[in-house]
Amino acid sequence: MSDPTPTPGRRAATGGRAARARFDVTTLAAVVLPLLAVLAALLVDTGSEPRPAVAPRETALSTASVVCPAGGNGIQVASTSGASGDLTVRSGRRDDRDVAVAPGRSTEVDTGERAAVVLGEGDLAAGLVAASFSRPLASFDCRAPVFDHWFTGVGAGARHQSILQLVNPDEGRAVVDVEVLGSEGVVDAPGLRGVAVQGGESRSIDLAATLPRRDELTLHVSVVRGRIAASVRDTVRGIGGSRAGDDGLGSQDAPATENLLLGVPGGSGPRVLFVANPGPTQERATVKVVTADAAFTPSGLEEVVLPPQSVVPVRLTRVLGEVGTGTERALGVLVESTVPTTASLQMFYRGDLVRSSPVARLDGPGTAVLPAGSKSLVLGGAAGPGAVTVTASDEGGAALPEQRVEVASDRATVVDLPDGARLVTVTGVATTSVVLVTNDDGATLVPVRAPVTTGLVPDVAPGLP
Repeated sequence: MSDPTPTPGRRAATGGRAARARFDVTTLAAVVLPLLAVLAALLVDTGSEPRPAVAPRETALSTASVVCPAGGNGIQVASTSGASGDLTVRSGRRDDRDVAVAPGRSTEVDTGERAAVVLGEGDLAAGLVAASFSRPLASFDCRAPVFDHWFTGVGAGARHQSILQLVNPDEGRAVVDVEVLGSEGVVDAPGLRGVAVQGGESRSIDLAATLPRRDELTLHVSVVRGRIAASVRDTVRGIGGSRAGDDGLGSQDAPATENLLLGVPGGSGPRVLFVANPGPTQERATVKVVTADAAFTPSGLEEVVLPPQSVVPVRLTRVLGEVGTGTERALGVLVESTVPTTASLQMFYRGDLVRSSPVARLDGPGTAVLPAGSKSLVLGGAAGPGAVTVTASDEGGAALPEQRVEVASDRATVVDLPDGARLVTVTGVATTSVVLVTNDDGATLVPVRAPVTTGLVPDVAPGLP
């Protein structure tokens, strides 16, 4: 007969489970419930003020990049950091080379007609400057990647053709959306949505093949993933398909209620202003001519009606030709609008295409790398009356005579630069600055921009606000 009495070992086991059960209940009451109470209290609106937003703080750059589009006959690189050393120029996924730079000197790099990425590290990360030029005389904007690009007055027809270039300087894939505005509103362009560019590669989009149209267009390139440097190569052909001119069309960072377009070459070639209204309502714009003495609206030039989400051409050949010559000549055009707009000028010099786009006003020193040819610096849109100092150096890095000029907010100023100037720096009162370069092949405009010298670190608060 078996013994029904539990063994001592079994009693011990049963008693242990009961003890653990009692311990679990005690733990729940003593530890978990107070913790839940604390969490609930954190979720209750106590009426306290939210944590104020804190602006990102500036920090020294450890690495930086500037991107040059394809199309030029090589590039020129420089650094405004004051340091000497080697930059890296990458003109393909595996084609890296070291390029020596020194203060005050630009260095030519043969990259063929390929896109190139200029990389700086350490002391050379701050103040990278680069430029790309071709013949007949044309310049192509070399810039650090940005997340929004606006190109106004591009072409997708038989005579006016534009190529959008997208360069991805990083290893990961980048994606952009391109919105297109035409003369009658938004243009349906599904092929320009979600355009992908693989890491370290570039992509060219021929607008005439992608969405052939006769009207001039405006492109808004928005980066939705990664980083992209966008640029436009513009070509206008003559009758019978003969080439009339090439130039790079610089991007505008954002629409603005005042768009200053500096740099009007001499001669009597056609001049057309393009103004784009990306907003949903019909608005108006006033066009003023900027000279060395004033900014004024010429007689007979009416207000420009801007339909919503559209591009409007304004022919200025006669208006600019009647302003005068010599010291009274037109130096630029100012577009004042009731809503933020984008703008550009299409001009010709000896049959060569010249494009002008708005350039950001300098809040500090600005530098540009220049090609060979006759050069004049055009200053406008000054923040107020004051003085600007212009320094330049030649191909070997030797300093050229320094110039100091007076500027004012309601006019433009021209400073003649030595033909041998290859690097120019503008300091003083904040101004918009471009360099007009001319030679026997034609003319082009080179923007003077503030080099990127610091980075921004966002403020991140730990835990809940």
